[in-house]
Amino acid sequence: MTQYTLGLTRTVGHGRAFSQLSVVPSPAVATGFTINVGNAYWELGDSLSFQIVTDSNAANRVVTLTVNDGAGVALATITANAALTASKTGLFTFLGTQTSSQGATDGPFTAPFPQVWLQPTYSIVVAFTNAQAGDQVSNVRWYRQRFVTGPQGYMLGVVDENDPYFEMWVRDRAVIA
Repeated sequence: MTQYTLGLTRTVGHGRAFSQLSVVPSPAVATGFTINVGNAYWELGDSLSFQIVTDSNAANRVVTLTVNDGAGVALATITANAALTASKTGLFTFLGTQTSSQGATDGPFTAPFPQVWLQPTYSIVVAFTNAQAGDQVSNVRWYRQRFVTGPQGYMLGVVDENDPYFEMWVRDRAVIA
């Protein structure tokens, strides 16, 4: 087995990874947002957080996060556990290490981030039900691990060495699955 083949079979074997935090611009009022995976990396999401400030219209907002493949087909959908009511600020966090959705009405809300390899052209779509004209999403933070890939998604610089941090990370992910 070559180290490239071995890289395909390991959870953390897809080349040299680095973590990156991105600030996503606030979307237009009364809308969710989409994060598109670029063409240079495969990614694993560690956390996605944001806040929603609702207007005074009496309607419950429920947030969903969907990971779509390059054709727009949903691979995974996670729904926040409870609703955000009118005239409230809700804090939402989707974590790679979270096993289930938690939170009471009006939050804070935590939910799992699907552990799907985000390949080029994949997208993450955050939407909420009953959006009202004054609802605003802000403070969007996207923290992920990025893996350098070749044009067809093949790994570059795969290293087969025992790194305690990665072994711990793989072990934690195996417990969740």
